[in-house]
Amino acid sequence: MGCHTTSKGRTKVKIDWDSVKKQTLWSYEDLIRKLLSVLAYGFVQEHYNHTMQEAQLYAKKIRRGYLQDQGDMAAYIDSIATHLEKLETRGIGTYSKLVQQVANREDCMAFLQRSDFDFDQLIQALNYLMRWVLPFKTPLREFIDVGNDIDARYLETLKKLRMGSNLDLLEAARTEAGRVQLSSATGIPIAFVIALVHKVDISRLAYVRGKTVKHLCGGGYDSLEKIASADFAEMEEKMDAYYRTLGKGLADFRAVIPLSWMIGGAKILPRVVIED
Repeated sequence: MGCHTTSKGRTKVKIDWDSVKKQTLWSYEDLIRKLLSVLAYGFVQEHYNHTMQEAQLYAKKIRRGYLQDQGDMAAYIDSIATHLEKLETRGIGTYSKLVQQVANREDCMAFLQRSDFDFDQLIQALNYLMRWVLPFKTPLREFIDVGNDIDARYLETLKKLRMGSNLDLLEAARTEAGRVQLSSATGIPIAFVIALVHKVDISRLAYVRGKTVKHLCGGGYDSLEKIASADFAEMEEKMDAYYRTLGKGLADFRAVIPLSWMIGGAKILPRVVIED
């Protein structure tokens, strides 16, 4: 059954498990699995596993960076910050500890009973963590020209080393030593490795996947640092010139690749790629 009623304090709370997929597009189990998978990476633990106090401060950065403190989504972030504050008062240490405490339905119900926390607010917080805070795990092939025989061969080589996603590559090659070691071990040119690392680094931006990264690189913005330091008007001009080579224009992409969003988001992301 999708619904379950459990005691919470002196009241009864109805938990609608089916509502999780409506809110997040995933079942409860899939949502938790995805969160645990991303949180297992060392660089994610180092840079993203916030305490609830840090999480509240980061929510303010998201509001200011991605959203420029404007629009309906700013109010949404404010509501999430309130949920995070409540979680802090319930003694939740970090994002990892929160997800571990609700790792399955039984644990989730026990958490709600123990903490007197609202189920819908919990799901909203977990969905926010997945969508806005953590880097989204994406197949590495999205960042490689698989139509190019050489590039496709590089992809297969990386996959044999269990590097099948953007996060796998960042974990292995976000440092200079890691990139040199990867190039030496695989025979993949260091220039290709560096360029690919920067592409997957850009994909840490919220809601950004391989196709968007390809367009940004096509416009000359092939690293997170270039996006973060970009002048908005100049970026519009460069991206418009690039889009015209595709027979399109800036207006055709403004909704799907909002440049002010990209610049603001790039400014607040933790820096995980280490240059020499």
